[in-house]
Amino acid sequence: MLSRINQLPKYNAIVRQISTNLILSKQYQVKTEPSSDQNDRQKIKTDFKKQFKNFDFKINKKFDFKLKNPNKNSQEIEINEPKNLNDNFKNIINQFSQHKNSFQKLIQPCQQMNELFEQDQKLTENFISDPLKSPVINQLVLNLDKMNINDFFTASHFILRFDPNKYDRVQPFLNSKMANMSLDQLIRTLLLLRTPQLYKMQLLDTVRSYTNSIRDRLEEIENYTQLKQAMKIFYAEPNTTKILDQKLLKLAENLKASDWVDLLNTKSIYRLRDLAILDLCSYNLIKLKYIDIDSIQKCLLSCGILNYHDQQFYKFLLDSLHNELKSNDSKEWLKKNEKNFLSILSSIGMLQLKDDKLLDFIQHLLEKTPDMPKLIVNYLTSCGGLGFKAKNLEKLKSKISLDSFDLADRKEKVSLLNYAWSLCSLNSPDAKLIDHVLCEQFWKDLLVDKPEEKKIAKAVLLKILNINLYSILCMDSYQGANLPEDFSISNYPELMLTKPNQNDTFVSTLSSFRSIDKYFKLNLLTPFGIFIDALMVVDKNGIPCQLDKFLNENLSLETSENEFKVAFKLISSKDSTSMNKNLNGVIKFQLKLLKELGYHPIIINQEELKSASLINRVNIIQNKLKDLVKK
Repeated sequence: MLSRINQLPKYNAIVRQISTNLILSKQYQVKTEPSSDQNDRQKIKTDFKKQFKNFDFKINKKFDFKLKNPNKNSQEIEINEPKNLNDNFKNIINQFSQHKNSFQKLIQPCQQMNELFEQDQKLTENFISDPLKSPVINQLVLNLDKMNINDFFTASHFILRFDPNKYDRVQPFLNSKMANMSLDQLIRTLLLLRTPQLYKMQLLDTVRSYTNSIRDRLEEIENYTQLKQAMKIFYAEPNTTKILDQKLLKLAENLKASDWVDLLNTKSIYRLRDLAILDLCSYNLIKLKYIDIDSIQKCLLSCGILNYHDQQFYKFLLDSLHNELKSNDSKEWLKKNEKNFLSILSSIGMLQLKDDKLLDFIQHLLEKTPDMPKLIVNYLTSCGGLGFKAKNLEKLKSKISLDSFDLADRKEKVSLLNYAWSLCSLNSPDAKLIDHVLCEQFWKDLLVDKPEEKKIAKAVLLKILNINLYSILCMDSYQGANLPEDFSISNYPELMLTKPNQNDTFVSTLSSFRSIDKYFKLNLLTPFGIFIDALMVVDKNGIPCQLDKFLNENLSLETSENEFKVAFKLISSKDSTSMNKNLNGVIKFQLKLLKELGYHPIIINQEELKSASLINRVNIIQNKLKDLVKK
């Protein structure tokens, strides 16, 4: 490692080519449907707005709300106590024992066992080793041809679930009775046939037949449950999905509040990003006065997966969360909902939802819960990405140490790195954590060349570079580990991003201002993980200087006190927080590091540049340079 003195800002050698926005890269890659015609989408949106214009969303009976009201106590919310499933199982076994020689009397307990299977599969698996299984199933198999369609549906599902090897005895009847089945029975049978334990080449023709039959009968869909199951079957068929979306519009008036949440969640599971349907979901949910924390979690996560942004919907979700937290601020409630809350905090960071009052309130809750370190880690990690410095940050930090992370788990190691990076971005570093993440043993395990890990490894690489540079420039008393002297991002070419496309508007502005070749270096990728859109040098009067005079062999700049190294950074909406349009924590941290390296960053808003004339764009650049040298 170079001496720390030589790396402090007199060390212009630290500027080279390398990149950037991996820190900003999305956590989820969305597989979208082929984009439909814009007029079609607008027509759908207009249709559903007309359809709901006079609809009374306050009629709770019509919606049959299952979502919790934060103003009601828990006794009012829990209406139906769950039945004792073990007792149900024993009762079914008793019925099997009594009626094992009568297929007619076996149908009812088979139906009960099928329903119990959907509630608790692990419990019903005990029947597989029960001595009654063989006589019961054999009795059913021998009499399949004598059953009506409803009894056959029940018996065939029971047989295929508890003795899949008997599929060859059931298959002929599946084919012959298919035409007499209801749409609901067809869908549920197909979903069963597509389960892993029944994935057999001999059944493929039957699966195809059922799929085609369902596709031809989609108009028979009567409720959301059937619609959801059909989405599961046809999610990979864009044309069929559009038919289902049209069916959704017809069913929309009868959907319950919980259905809208589930629909949004289902779309995210299958990566179906139809904006008109997503708008429909948010439109209906916003009309509600409240949704519970489970629904908030699903909605926020779905928005992140589908890259769906709606400011009004975000506000509704955050307001609902605030109300939930104010009504349920006990430690017991937080413990019970910890998993949902962890996801919500991660989504807040990913979606850049900076609501200062909400973040302050969450901090207040976390201060009262000393034994929930994962919540604190997720909260402060999101704060780092948002550029939000909690008022009592040091108090929260004191509750977290290396022992808070299970370092045998690779995901926990990534979580530790993200947390350490966030503390640096908030200018409140933890030296012990930095020393750990900069040890070769730690980061080598994360920088692996595996296709499934490459995306994470890219972000890991840049965050490690950021942390290393911060420890050198901003922590005078730091005595811990640093990256090795020969460490270079160029050692990991498989993880490097390709250079982003040049912004044509920006390039044309610079070329009108001065010669690109002589006065600018474009798309520079720095070795500390920050992308610079353009680099130039100006004198004390703000006049551009030719770069050849200052560039040395490794492309670093050697300037005097009378010159300014200028780093242009273009920003777009993704570089700002969603609720208040401030620069996010990632950009703020990058600007801080550039300043520490002796650069003078200039922020250029892409939208502002795009909407201005060429003359005005040149004036924007000139004015920013003049303001820079006046400081």
